[in-house]
Amino acid sequence: MADGVIAEEEVEAWGVDYERYALGKLLGKLVKKNDINEVAEMPAFGEKAMPSIYSLGFGLAGANVTLINGNEEYKNQWEKLGIADNVSFLNVEDILKTNIADNSFDFVWNFAYIPTSKDPGNLIAEMKRLSKQYIAIFSVNGRNVGYYVHSALHKINDIPWTHGDKKYNYMKNVASLMKKSGLRVVKRGYVDTPMWPDSLGFRDMRLHKSNINSFNTKWKSPYTDMMKTGEFPLWMKLVYAWESIPMFPIIRTLYAHIFYVIAEVE
Repeated sequence: MADGVIAEEEVEAWGVDYERYALGKLLGKLVKKNDINEVAEMPAFGEKAMPSIYSLGFGLAGANVTLINGNEEYKNQWEKLGIADNVSFLNVEDILKTNIADNSFDFVWNFAYIPTSKDPGNLIAEMKRLSKQYIAIFSVNGRNVGYYVHSALHKINDIPWTHGDKKYNYMKNVASLMKKSGLRVVKRGYVDTPMWPDSLGFRDMRLHKSNINSFNTKWKSPYTDMMKTGEFPLWMKLVYAWESIPMFPIIRTLYAHIFYVIAEVE
């Protein structure tokens, strides 16, 4: 966590709006298809974005969500959408040893966190202990062309890579880690797959140089305003329609921004 609190409000970019839109659609489908009632997001951080709202799609689909080490300041986003009763916040001292009861949730997941975890194997083991059905890892897709541009910009600007272990930006490595933890992988897929490259890193460079991260600034999410009114721009609907077209995974991996791996607790 960076020192100091930046007073200015940081508005999430339009690419993040679409990411949240596509993610929310997917999470809602997972609830309905798998009869998911109790969800834990651990930890409920944000990746250069508003924390503690990645699980909104679960809440909007009727599931109860526990945000572990989330930021309760953003409960107002859940209230805005009329689902405050579906969310609770729980802080733990050690994310690798939460002391929460075994088998407490149907679905335990995190978003864009596994590469930065200090111990991914033990994190997954703890997620497995807490879940009676599924755990899921969502991560930035390292095969997207934008990922390589982003990585190059860090080198050009002499800014250290702060996004964690790059090997966990590849689906096969995440799936392998989950299998080593005794989990049975049941689904691999992609979400947030528009026709433009993933974050090229120019916004990231600005945030780095301004010392802005998910913890030390106030965030505004246009997406939750759209959700409240039910009004989404036409471009967003068209891009999602394009994303929904079936595609061979080997092709989709070239333009997908996010991949996910879902595993079953045996």
